[in-house]
Amino acid sequence: MTTATPLRPTATPYPFGDFGDSHNWTELLQFLNHSLALCELDLNADVKRVVLFVLYLAVFVGGLVENLLVLWVGWHSRRRPRGPLQLYVLHMALADLGMVLVLPVWMLEVLLDYTWLWGGFLCRFSHYFYFANMFASVFFLSCLSVERCLSLVPGAAPRNPSPRARQAVCAAIWLLAAVAPLPEVVHMHLLPTSQPVCIFLAPFESYDDWALAVTLGTACLGFLLPLAIVGACNLLSARWLWRSEQPGARPQALLLLAYLAVFLLCWAPYHGTLLLLTLHGAYLELPCSLAYLLYFFYDIIDAVSMLHCVANPVLYNFLSRGFRRRFLDAVVLYVAKARPKAGARATAASSSSSTQHSIIIAKEMAAPSGPAADPTPPHRAPTPAPAGLTLTLPHLTPTPPLSPDPVHPLATLPICSPGPDRAPTPPAVALPQPQS
Repeated sequence: MTTATPLRPTATPYPFGDFGDSHNWTELLQFLNHSLALCELDLNADVKRVVLFVLYLAVFVGGLVENLLVLWVGWHSRRRPRGPLQLYVLHMALADLGMVLVLPVWMLEVLLDYTWLWGGFLCRFSHYFYFANMFASVFFLSCLSVERCLSLVPGAAPRNPSPRARQAVCAAIWLLAAVAPLPEVVHMHLLPTSQPVCIFLAPFESYDDWALAVTLGTACLGFLLPLAIVGACNLLSARWLWRSEQPGARPQALLLLAYLAVFLLCWAPYHGTLLLLTLHGAYLELPCSLAYLLYFFYDIIDAVSMLHCVANPVLYNFLSRGFRRRFLDAVVLYVAKARPKAGARATAASSSSSTQHSIIIAKEMAAPSGPAADPTPPHRAPTPAPAGLTLTLPHLTPTPPLSPDPVHPLATLPICSPGPDRAPTPPAVALPQPQS
C-alpha cells in the first residue's frame, strides 16, 4: 500500500534544481535510494516480496471467505429480530470485505516489482476504496464497543436507541469514512517513469507539511480516537463482567480484553512506523540503519495490519453462540430449499429419458418389415387381449407355400371379435397359389 511516507524528501542537500515536475521527482527517488544505500543492510528484497505476497494472499482468502460467510448468515436471518450489536457487526464485515477486495491488485503490483500498470484512475480509486473501508471498519468497531458497554454496564445508557437511530449512525459513519481519505487520495499520482509507480506526490514546496498532516490525520482519526473508545468501553465492560456473579462472565471479560489486544497488535505497529517515517528528516533524525529497516519492513507491517480483516469475523461472529445458531439455521434452510430443486431436476431428467426411450421403441415398431422380418420377436411374450374382447383362434391346417412368393405376415393372423353387437369378421386364410 502506498502512503505519504515512502517518498519523503530529507534534510540532505539535493544535487538537483527544481522538483516541480515528474522528471525531477524521478531524480528525487533515485537520490533517496542512493542516500538509503549508504547504510544498506544485508536484507534480501526477493524474500521480502515473497513474504509480502503470501501475507496478501492469506489475508485475501481468509478475509473474503469469512466476511462473505458473515454477510450470508446475516442475509438469511434478516427477517428475524436482531440484537443491538448485529447491525454494527454486519457493517464492519462489509467494510472488511471492501478492504480485502483491493488486495489482488496489490498482489500483482508486488509480482511486477512495484510497477503500476493500471493507469492513474485505478491508482487513486484503489487507495481511496481501501482507506474508506479501513476508516469504516474501525468506526463500526468503536460503535460496537460503545453499544456493548451500554448494554452491559447498569445505568450507563439512559434509554435504548431505536433501530432508526442506529441506522442513522451507520449512514453517518459511511459518510465520514468516505470523506476521511480525500486529503491523501487527491495527491496520489502515477509517476510516468520506465517502471510506472503509484505514489503520494504532494507539492514539493509543502511536502513535509502535507505528509505530516495526512499522517497525523490518519493516526488520530483511524487509530488514536478509536483506541480511546474501544479501550475505555472494553475495559469498563470487562471490569463489570469480572465482578459479576453470572456464570460464564469471566470468560466473556477475557474475550473483551482479547478484542483490545488484537486491535493494538494490528494497528499500533502500522501507525507508529508511519509516524516515525514521516517525522524522519524534517522533524527528527533517525539512525540510518533504523530508517532503512523501517523503510524496508514498512510494506510487511502494513500487510500485518490487515490481519484484522481475518480476526474480526472470528472474534465477533464465530465465537458467538447466537451466530453459530443462525449459521446452522441458514444451512438447514438452504438445504431444505435445495432438495426440492434437485428432486425436480432429477424427475425432469427421468421423464426426458423415458420419453426418449418411448420414441425409440415407437420408431422400431413403425419400421417397415422386410421379407425375413418376424412381427413377434422369438423371446417376447404375446400381448394380452384387451378386456372385453374375445380372442378367436381358428384351427387351421397350415398350407405350405406352393410358390416362392412369400405370404404377408398379417395375412396369417386371426382377427379378434369386436364384441356381441357386431358380427364376427371371418378370419383371413392364406389361399394356395395355383401351380403352373
